[in-house]
Amino acid sequence: MGYSNTDESKACNDLKRASEQINQKWTLYLFFCVMTVTLASFQFGYNISVMNSPTDILKKFISEESFLFQDMNKSSEGNSSKYTESTVENIWTLINSLFVVGGMIGAFMSKYILDTLGRKGGILFHYIFSLSGSVLVAVSFYSSFPNLLIISRFLFGVQGGMSCSLIPTYLSEISPASLRGQTGVAHQLCLTIGILVAQILGFKELLGNQTTWHFLLAFPLIPSVIGVLFLSFYFPETPKALISYRKTEAAERALMKLRNRDNVNSELQIIFKETSTDNAKIKNVSFGQLFTESRFRWSLITSLVLQIAQQLCGINAIFFYSERIFKNAGIAQENIQYAIFLTGLINFLSTILCTFLIDKLGRRPLLIIPMFIIVVDFIVLTVFLHLKESIFSTLSIVCIMVFIVCFAVGLGPIPFIYAAECFGQDARGAALAICMFTNWVANFWLTLLFPKLAGLLGENVFIVFCVIVLISLLVIMKKVPETKGKSFEEINIKLNGLSASNNILMSDI
Repeated sequence: MGYSNTDESKACNDLKRASEQINQKWTLYLFFCVMTVTLASFQFGYNISVMNSPTDILKKFISEESFLFQDMNKSSEGNSSKYTESTVENIWTLINSLFVVGGMIGAFMSKYILDTLGRKGGILFHYIFSLSGSVLVAVSFYSSFPNLLIISRFLFGVQGGMSCSLIPTYLSEISPASLRGQTGVAHQLCLTIGILVAQILGFKELLGNQTTWHFLLAFPLIPSVIGVLFLSFYFPETPKALISYRKTEAAERALMKLRNRDNVNSELQIIFKETSTDNAKIKNVSFGQLFTESRFRWSLITSLVLQIAQQLCGINAIFFYSERIFKNAGIAQENIQYAIFLTGLINFLSTILCTFLIDKLGRRPLLIIPMFIIVVDFIVLTVFLHLKESIFSTLSIVCIMVFIVCFAVGLGPIPFIYAAECFGQDARGAALAICMFTNWVANFWLTLLFPKLAGLLGENVFIVFCVIVLISLLVIMKKVPETKGKSFEEINIKLNGLSASNNILMSDI
């Protein structure tokens, strides 16, 4: 019972003809559905940035109110109610590290959440962590008990780690092929909006002060409540998940709402085609299968390369280094918070630009061209950092802005989109869990090592990121295919070659 190349071509052509009959445009219902689920992405971005502005206030709160390890920190007068300065710094590092550790755990758990609770149920479940974290922040402030603040950062990290798998999966499965890029960018766009809102609310004139910082840190309570209510009562489970549960009628109703049309048979055929392999075999691929089966090899390798490149390209280092560069450029200390806000604004505006470009230019050009510019930009930035004249400090700021734009249109959103697109329904949960776990591990090591690396290498630190981006760029140019508008089968043909695709198609018979 063979499957010829002619049969394979016919199958792919049938899928393409069917996809042309689908409503490929945005509908109002689809738009509000995307906005609702990406409230989780907003919270993740918000929690990444929110601790920056009130840093000194929070350190003071820890120093004056906490009694953790008090026996280890008695002063010469025997006063054990306050931390020493070094212990405060260590606890501050612990707080930041716990956010990343929570993210790693959340990313790893997301596969099991997707498998057991589904896409919609998983998103609703993960809000428990942000709701709990927000409550703990408020209790911490009013009870003068900073230990709860430390726990809240861990819980916010778990929510962020889960959202990086749950949200791209949901968005990928509710969108027609021609809009997968734009809906995928919505995750990164709302993440950058969260960063921007945290920077704005963190101004000392607003919530980043001694009396209102708890409102600043507990703000995720609001989007969490909104997200739970709207997703629970107004928006469905993804059609692909419903079909995999053999709930065909529910899947059809969900598609009719999302596409705003009564006839969705063409798209249902495509979804049945993509999920038929899953229903014929083990329902969900395990982590072991993902690493050992050859059909997943290049999908997994290229996805992990993109995740590592996203974290180790230097974006977090740029935000770490920007305050010093702004100071060297002659910006007054009281105005540096506004200069840093400008970096967040540019990140946000550039991500909006990506939403218009990604389904026109495709994924590969938006990875390759910006990454090439980043390599050149980091070399130029390193030269400018060695030159002490004020004009070169100003040009260093320009280099930072160029890098942020390049990141926002390429390495920022595309790794999440690519990972969701190049795995089938059966493997997507495990694959995204591994990808997000790898992303958070890279983030964790960068958080721990960058300050020491910057102290050791000084202005040359960006050469390290330059090399990482260059190596990643070479891998992408060699192995990462264009996924715009492509089915899972077509992407696998590009990644694994014709013989691998034949194996995949044979399993459908």
